[in-house]
Amino acid sequence: MPAEEMGNRARPQPADIDNRAVLAVVGGFLLFVAAAIAGLLLFMHSQAPDSFSPRVKRQFPSPELQTSPEVDLARLTTAQQARLSGYAWIDRDHDIARIPIVEAMRLVAQRGAHAYDPILAPPAATPAPSGGSP
Repeated sequence: MPAEEMGNRARPQPADIDNRAVLAVVGGFLLFVAAAIAGLLLFMHSQAPDSFSPRVKRQFPSPELQTSPEVDLARLTTAQQARLSGYAWIDRDHDIARIPIVEAMRLVAQRGAHAYDPILAPPAATPAPSGGSP
C-alpha cells in the first residue's frame, strides 16, 4: 500500500532494539549458567567423589516383638498398682513423700474449697524458753 493511500495514518515505529545484542546477552547468560553448573559438578566430583553414586540401602534389623504380651501387660499393671497404692519417699531431705492415690483423693476432698491452695510448710520448732529457777 503506497503512502498516499494510507493518508494520515502513522507508520509503525521501527524497533529500536538490536536483535543481535539481545541474542548475545541471552547467549552469554546461558553460557555463564552452563559454565557455573559445570564448575559446580567438577567441584563436587573432586571434593565428594561418592556423591553421585547411588546410595547403598541399609537393612535395618527387624523389630523385637513381644513374645507374651499378656504377661508383660500383667507385670506392668502390677507395677503401676503397687506404685499408686504404696508409700515411698520422693525426696527425704525436703520431706516429699508419695502416698496412695486413694489417700490423696481423700485428703483433697477433705480440704473442700481450699483443696488446691498452696500447702504451707509447718512452722519451725522453736525451743521452749527456759524460764526456770537457777
